[in-house]
Amino acid sequence: MLTFDEATHTYTYNGVVVPSVTQVLKPLTNYGMIPADKLEVARQKGVAVHKMVELHAKGDLDVETLPDWMRPVLAQWEQFVSDTGFELVFSEHQVYHQTYGYAGTFDLYGQMRAGDALIDVKRSFFAGPVIGLQLAGYQAAIVATLKMAGQAKRYALKLNETGPYRIEPFTNKNDHGDFITALA
Repeated sequence: MLTFDEATHTYTYNGVVVPSVTQVLKPLTNYGMIPADKLEVARQKGVAVHKMVELHAKGDLDVETLPDWMRPVLAQWEQFVSDTGFELVFSEHQVYHQTYGYAGTFDLYGQMRAGDALIDVKRSFFAGPVIGLQLAGYQAAIVATLKMAGQAKRYALKLNETGPYRIEPFTNKNDHGDFITALA
């Protein structure tokens, strides 16, 4: 059984703490040059954007409750959905990879006109190629847990206050191997 403690960002599987995809990749991204207060504001806004996307994709968003800064983000999300035909299958879904012993919560899995898509929502692409490793880790865990997503294309979707949205494909075939190396 997989459990997650949000306060400590800790996953356990059958009572044993396991690393998360985010924890595995943390050493590969340096946010040290960003002041702590700005990093915290960015983190909080990122959480808010994820929640907005999740609620909208599930048809549960009360638009009237959105703060003004999120309205352009919502417009970008709606434009992305219109442009791609995105239809949600899973959102904020926890997965565990029994063979490699790691867990995570992926953002979005659904269908677009271009086929199945695993999407990580971002406010910036600061992490660069590490995003590809993140998506590969999630994809392998989805295959292991849900027995699906092997053929899904991996994307990062940038949504922020200044727009327009940007969708970035991650196609490097080495991403999964590099993720497993980072895990080791």
